[in-house]
Amino acid sequence: MAHRTRTWLVCLSACAAWALGCRESGTQNGTQTTGTGGGGAGAANAVPLVVANWNVHNFLNDQNDSAAPQEFVVPTADWNAHRQAVGAVMNGIDADILVLAEFENQAALDALNDQELGGAYLHSYVSTGNDPRGINVAVMSKVPFDEVVSHASDSFTKVGTAGPLYQYARDAVEVHLTFNGRKLVLLGVHYKAKDNDDPDKRLAEAQHTRAIADAITGADPTTGVLILGDFNDTPGSFPYLATAGSAPLYANAADNVVVGARWTFNYNGTLELVDHQFGNPILAPMVDPASVQILHGADIDAASDHAPVIATYQIH
Repeated sequence: MAHRTRTWLVCLSACAAWALGCRESGTQNGTQTTGTGGGGAGAANAVPLVVANWNVHNFLNDQNDSAAPQEFVVPTADWNAHRQAVGAVMNGIDADILVLAEFENQAALDALNDQELGGAYLHSYVSTGNDPRGINVAVMSKVPFDEVVSHASDSFTKVGTAGPLYQYARDAVEVHLTFNGRKLVLLGVHYKAKDNDDPDKRLAEAQHTRAIADAITGADPTTGVLILGDFNDTPGSFPYLATAGSAPLYANAADNVVVGARWTFNYNGTLELVDHQFGNPILAPMVDPASVQILHGADIDAASDHAPVIATYQIH
């Protein structure tokens, strides 16, 4: 497996704005809600791949073991409780691949995997991003990585402008793997938050991420691409639409969740969908609509202020 940093110089046309339709169908069962919808995911040789993304809310350990200038060391009791709560939810999800936002470092990830998950995830990566607190994007996988690329050092502007020059607030982690003979790339993101808001930076992050995805499929049009993570913005926003793009349009797996449960963050009493899974035209048709879930309940609330998004892709 190769780990490397790649710098991209990209130019995108302006993203068209439109409202993406949302499905109303679905079934609700307790705290776990799944959507239902049409087919398109099945194939005779398909193998299911369960993918989840979740912002695990300041997953920081009790050690001073990071180079982040504003590292916060959590009391041991709080660290143990948080790790156990997050691990309990992850054990219930039992995803093949997890993309996690607000994760400190490899030591914290190893502790979670070894102490709470029974060492189930043999392949993992935590970026060293640009957040001064050291909250990064992490990936845990039961499927071997072919390659992992960090984009934390990329520099880019908002499309159509000469500046300012931006870098990711954290990173966009590019994970290559092969599953059932299909090349797949996951782009794990955590766009700029809305505190001290800079919407142009968040839009530029989304545009640059879509440019990375387009370059990947430009090199190999058969690759399935999934852009997933915490976008810190809602359906219909400019960063959301820039990620969805046009020609070709990426589809959000979360659209399959029943409307009443289609949210991942409670922002001052407003239930917002800010965590997404966008599949390209190769991968999106492979999603099993009935499998898509956004989990809610006391166990989720005990672990994080965000809800996880889970989807099963029938890879062929």
